[in-house]
Amino acid sequence: MQIWQMEAYPCGDRRLPHHVFPPKTFTIDQLAGMCGVVYYKIDLDDTMAAKKRLSRVKTDRDVAGSDVFVVNEHVADLASKLEDLYEPVEKTDDTVTLVLEGSAYYDVEVQEDEWIRMQLERGDLVVIPRGLSHRFTVTPKNFVRLQRFYQKKPESFQG
Repeated sequence: MQIWQMEAYPCGDRRLPHHVFPPKTFTIDQLAGMCGVVYYKIDLDDTMAAKKRLSRVKTDRDVAGSDVFVVNEHVADLASKLEDLYEPVEKTDDTVTLVLEGSAYYDVEVQEDEWIRMQLERGDLVVIPRGLSHRFTVTPKNFVRLQRFYQKKPESFQG
């Protein structure tokens, strides 16, 4: 996972990195200290290790279910869907997401109008704490397959 501060008012394609200049990057520990986001690297090729880590995360986060969510160029009205996913949300439960394939961005708002971007790739699992404003989009590759975990049954995806 890569983490950096975004431009204050990014213009153009949201699927681009939008680094501040000069770039300002953060470590996983710095991100956790700023806003409470927790990160795990899951070795998806080691089935036993992946099951153990996921089991522990599910127990720690009181996960009741999960689904698989795919964003690719075959999604009907992709531009509109990406607009919806990019709208900032604050959830009443933790947002727990594992990237199974592809890559995507999660942005978290650490202060009003100050966004930190996380680029997630295969095997990256993030926990965004409840109440933290965040948004989602794909990279220019337009492909990600995620497993989303829920503390209660999902009604609809809100990022």
